[in-house]
Amino acid sequence: MPRVLEQELYCSDCGRTVAIPVCHGKVMEYDGSVFFCPTCAKEWKPPACCRSVMAIRRKLRDIRKEIFRTL
Repeated sequence: MPRVLEQELYCSDCGRTVAIPVCHGKVMEYDGSVFFCPTCAKEWKPPACCRSVMAIRRKLRDIRKEIFRTL
């Protein structure tokens, strides 16, 4: 089924969103404390907003339902 996983960093206090970091054309992986690139081993700490670390918000979209619902 044509499903798309959308991810972003989200602040639960103010609602601000930031894109997940990208390195070498791929989304960086998250190991629970830092984002890292498996290709070059670059690490990136998640940003803080409103005095707390932003959380990952995931949304799985079914594109087929979205397209055929409008037809």
